[in-house]
Amino acid sequence: MTNKKLHIQVGDSVFVTTGVSKGKKAEVISINKKTSRVTIRGIEGDTLHPIKKHVKPNADKNFPEGGIIEKDPTIHISNLMLLDPKSGEPTKIGRKRKEVEIKGKKKTVSVRFSKKSQEEISK
Repeated sequence: MTNKKLHIQVGDSVFVTTGVSKGKKAEVISINKKTSRVTIRGIEGDTLHPIKKHVKPNADKNFPEGGIIEKDPTIHISNLMLLDPKSGEPTKIGRKRKEVEIKGKKKTVSVRFSKKSQEEISK
């Protein structure tokens, strides 16, 4: 198990920088930290190029007759950029420490921020 800090989290809006769906905006559905691959789904009317998978009969209980099924595409995390919450354009992110009061105690937590607009990115 790896404890890598990733620049993208589940639920973020991202911009695809390479591949068949280059230039499209998408939403992160899930992240596989072991392989650094992200499952994405298109937003704002952007349809992403789906993955077609050939399934044998009885291999998948959800699809017992077999055939060709379409799945949401996965892409490597390095091929995605986070969208700026203010302008909606792709941006790099940074991390900074911020003091927060939790249950009466002050703690410092790491927060992500957009380098273009300097605005915090909330989950």
